[in-house]
Amino acid sequence: MNTSYLGISFNNPFVLASAPPTATGDMVRRAFEEGWSGAVIKTITRDPVKNLSNRFTSIKTNDRIWGFENLELLSEQTPEQWFRDIAAIKGDFPDCPIIASIMGNTTSPDEWIYLALGCQDAGADLLELNFSCPHGYPERGRGAAIGQNPDYAAKITGWLKNCKQINLPVIPKLTAAVANIRHIAEELAMAGADGFCAINTIPSFFGFDLYTLNPRPDICGMTSYGGYSGSGIKPIALRAVSELCQSPGLPVMASGGISNGFDAAEFMLLGSPLVQIGTEVMLHGFGVVRKMQRELQEFMDWHEFKAVSDFVGLCRNKVTSFAALSNDRQSRPILKQESCNGCGGCIIACRDGGYQAISIDNGTPVINDKLCTGCSLCSNVCPSGAIEMICV
Repeated sequence: MNTSYLGISFNNPFVLASAPPTATGDMVRRAFEEGWSGAVIKTITRDPVKNLSNRFTSIKTNDRIWGFENLELLSEQTPEQWFRDIAAIKGDFPDCPIIASIMGNTTSPDEWIYLALGCQDAGADLLELNFSCPHGYPERGRGAAIGQNPDYAAKITGWLKNCKQINLPVIPKLTAAVANIRHIAEELAMAGADGFCAINTIPSFFGFDLYTLNPRPDICGMTSYGGYSGSGIKPIALRAVSELCQSPGLPVMASGGISNGFDAAEFMLLGSPLVQIGTEVMLHGFGVVRKMQRELQEFMDWHEFKAVSDFVGLCRNKVTSFAALSNDRQSRPILKQESCNGCGGCIIACRDGGYQAISIDNGTPVINDKLCTGCSLCSNVCPSGAIEMICV
């Protein structure tokens, strides 16, 4: 399970993201005791914040939370308290890297350099620049307001890279709430960024309680736009990581929607040697890391991979532009009659959303190859896995 990122060794790929589970030094300690290989501390600023109450809400299906929203801000601890905590934790857990997440303003390098040097002197291993917080700070010209502006982001990256006293790798954390994340990353690569973290939570609004007409989360009858996380954002994060691993190609720490070891494997196949996790820990506790390690090992056993390095980046080039996709070969659905439960879902979906290529004969779906274009809608709606797509 050993892996490395920018020359820093990690005993497994699972790292705590900068989020409520890393709000204090004591929480980071407990996480390391449970088996997390590293942690990104809650983002620190020169001026600690006070968070709102009732700042979380969620989307549930059958009691499973798949979408989560928060209005959480940055660390409530002072930088100086964090400097002391980092030094103490590193003394007790020297083999568990600590990644310092910092945020300053766009007008002066002083805040950024003060925070960076303080964390470096305390023993932090890497610097993560919060260019991506989607709420609370963008209206102040920070957070995602930086990550959406390549000039601001490159300027700040340059401040830190050009400071001769700072020798830690500099890793901007990027937002997916941009038209072209690859363009932003390429600008930061030219400014000297050593790697990237992608992504942060997604700007969102979770709607209303239709019985009370109060918004969610309900903060005394009002709310604001928050950050969407949880397994629902995994496809957005996968796309961002895929783009960054292809260009500019600097090492990427993946974050966003990772809820198990199999999710982690997908990001690693794209090229990310580390995955950061926040929401899943909030919902199920630090102990989920052991389950994630078992799941990742199971995936490795399927393919007889002996080490993480055997598959990191293995599938990077299987993602390409739409224009580069070939239409020479077609996919076709194959019905496995022994698995079909006769629900008729494929017939309805194909009739009203496809090519009217499926009919029923004696209770069994029949696929008309002349009408079928292989769109795969039927296989997606089939609840029993009775329809398999093959390339012909």
